[in-house]
Amino acid sequence: MKKINHEEYALFDYIQKPSIDDEFVLGDVVINEEDEIGVIIQCHGNDEYRTDMFGNCCFDKKYGDIKRASLTDITIKRPMLLN
Repeated sequence: MKKINHEEYALFDYIQKPSIDDEFVLGDVVINEEDEIGVIIQCHGNDEYRTDMFGNCCFDKKYGDIKRASLTDITIKRPMLLN
């Protein structure tokens, strides 16, 4: 899926500290365990992120609370991201 312009969803100019091995980058669309869709607007590093909809979260291959949102997820739960 095409990246989202994260700046359109961020309220501030967040300090970015991504790690080289992070799973996600700015503008990726993710879904959490509560089925909320968010745009990555800040990278803290070490697979920790901030989204526009559900705040800080993390990715862990075994226990992470976010994953990449599918096109179907986005279409159903947050279709305005597709415009």
